[in-house]
Amino acid sequence: MQKKATALEGLYVIEDFITETEEQELIRAIDSRSWCGNGIAPNPEMKRRTQHYGYEFSYRYRKIMQNLGPLPTFTDFIVKRFKQQKIIDFEDEPNMCIINEYEAGQGIMPHTDAATIFGPIILSLSLLSSCLMKFTHSNNSETQFLTVLPPRSLLIMTKSSRYDYKHSISKDITEWFDGGENGEKQEIIRSRRVSLTFRTVRSSGMDNVVGFCFSISFPNDDLSLFKMIIL
Repeated sequence: MQKKATALEGLYVIEDFITETEEQELIRAIDSRSWCGNGIAPNPEMKRRTQHYGYEFSYRYRKIMQNLGPLPTFTDFIVKRFKQQKIIDFEDEPNMCIINEYEAGQGIMPHTDAATIFGPIILSLSLLSSCLMKFTHSNNSETQFLTVLPPRSLLIMTKSSRYDYKHSISKDITEWFDGGENGEKQEIIRSRRVSLTFRTVRSSGMDNVVGFCFSISFPNDDLSLFKMIIL
């Protein structure tokens, strides 16, 4: 298990952060829980399925809606490994986890996680399928970086990669990247991908937390109404 720095400040990828057995156990645990999105509250307007733990985030209102209690026990070994590998300090321990399911042909629009709500470290664990994540500078769209996220890898976003860049995932089912021998391009065939993204919700991000959620339907399930979509 090796923490690999990228060309982008504050961006790291750790391949094989978990084992194949741990990946299978996580998928079983996740799929045994209820999903939202695709017409199911909360966030019924989402076109992909999600699970929210620790805190519930509203994509419609772009804020924390309610405290959901501790993270599920099936994530305990992941958080413990964060500490063992000194990826996080005690004060940065995540108190929120959003699980996203991406079927082939689904992606996320360019965005930066809200600095007023979430802490300085974003951690995302990829399961099942590889993908490419693009980082585009917020003030110069020509400055871009591509990072491969293999199954079981952990993405660490801090510093410039966290605050100065928007990250996104395309909807392409087939992707190509420079990573082969002799400069050859390698191919990624996208299939079902599940990500667990861990964040620390700032105390300021909870100022407007309410004790209930809104359930709103939108014409044609149109997610383009939203200016911000988090990972």
